Amino acid sequence: MSQRLWKFLTSLKVTVVLLLLATLLVFLGTLAQVHEGLWEAQERWFKSYLVFRREGDVWWVPPIFPGGYTIGFSMLISLVAAHIHRFQIGWKKVGIHLTHAGVALLLVGQLVTDMLSRESFMRFVEGETRAYSEAHRDVELVAIGEPDKDGRERVISFTGKAVSRRLPLQNAELPFEIKVLEYAENSQVLSLASVREVAAQLTTALATLEAKYATPEGLAPEAERAVENEGRAAVWQEALKTVGESGKDIVAAARRIAADPAREGKLRAELKARFREQMLGAFQRVPPMQMANERMRSMKYVGGEIAAGRTINPDALQPASTQGAGQRVLLLPLAPVRGMDEQNVPSAKVELFAKGASLGVWAVSPELTLQEVQVDGSTFKIGFRNERYYQPFSLTLVKTTHEVYPGTEIPKNFQSRVLLENKEKGEKREIDISMNNPLRYGGLTFYQHQMGRTEATGGKGTSALQVVRNPGWITPYLGCAIVSLGMAWQFLYHLVGFLSKPRTPKANSIPAKA
Repeated sequence: MSQRLWKFLTSLKVTVVLLLLATLLVFLGTLAQVHEGLWEAQERWFKSYLVFRREGDVWWVPPIFPGGYTIGFSMLISLVAAHIHRFQIGWKKVGIHLTHAGVALLLVGQLVTDMLSRESFMRFVEGETRAYSEAHRDVELVAIGEPDKDGRERVISFTGKAVSRRLPLQNAELPFEIKVLEYAENSQVLSLASVREVAAQLTTALATLEAKYATPEGLAPEAERAVENEGRAAVWQEALKTVGESGKDIVAAARRIAADPAREGKLRAELKARFREQMLGAFQRVPPMQMANERMRSMKYVGGEIAAGRTINPDALQPASTQGAGQRVLLLPLAPVRGMDEQNVPSAKVELFAKGASLGVWAVSPELTLQEVQVDGSTFKIGFRNERYYQPFSLTLVKTTHEVYPGTEIPKNFQSRVLLENKEKGEKREIDISMNNPLRYGGLTFYQHQMGRTEATGGKGTSALQVVRNPGWITPYLGCAIVSLGMAWQFLYHLVGFLSKPRTPKANSIPAKA
């Protein structure tokens, strides 16, 4: 290593610059959470090497900025280099050496945690057994073969990143290849039959509306019908104001305007526009609790498309694929969401090839069930699902306890009793997992995350456990302990040195008398 580079790495100025960059990164990354969401800001600013400005960013985002990994590695290298350069053997420096070692361990631990830690979830109903946890956001494309003689399924999986990059997907255990035709980071799956029905209904309703106000002669009869409905009467009154009529008698006003060629055309156009807007708005206003209903989702989609000026021809709607469940659905790409409480639903269209021959196009999404593929007498199931992490042990949800403080909805005790079974080690025991009492086993920590009850399973309790794998979990504790020990050593060493110094009496400043 050249002398100039070594001098640069051990320079105090470099350390100061890195500290300033780290401070600025924290400020910009925190500010970015307002526009990008917590999850996206963490991934983009803190769990990256470089942050590049992209289209749509706010004005203060720089063209390029060092990410958390770059600054973290740089600080670690600078700290180690400076420590080696100024290293001195002696009891006097032990405290400084320990403090530097503790800070370096904290940096290493944070980098290990960011790069190797993993969070997933285990969800089950009372009586169910799980030997795997599922990722919250990451998905995988799976092909599941027929069970072997021991009853275990053969699962071949491809990561969501491989699918998003449209890489060729093949495996020696698969008798077919998978070619990714389309991929959407976020999408919506709608029933094709439901969309066609709703589109036909809305198209007919809009045509009827157009016919009602097609001629001046229809104004008075429609005004008479509107009097019987408060909401329709209000629309009429607002429309009449645009043509100079402000009276409460909308029937009389309609008759006057019908006889006035200068105003009747404007009133008819205004009424059609207002009732059309009201109709489309009713289709699009779907409460979140009803979004699970296929018809409601279809109404929102159809209403939004027509409101945006896009015509929907029910007979021209094409299914998402030529094979499998995609023949009965529409697959609609959506803008990705980044909020912590929001969830993307990725989807893809893939074509299968066996011995060079196409087996058709298939649509895959976590919202679609696994679909069967017959190849050379073998049956496989393919589909998208949340990525799974299998464990050599299983947990069975025995019982859930959900207690709140009397008269409130404030949780008092959320507790899951699980049966832990590890056949390889001969373990089988029941354990309670509660809010402040996680289970640590097999390098994983299981935290109580959510709890509920579902009528779909006869009112049984449901539980969701957050599963955390963090190889560097011990480093923060060791780092802080070493830093504390180093500071204590340094303080005590100087204190003992100060107390052990011999004290000489001060000379008498008053001259002695002769």
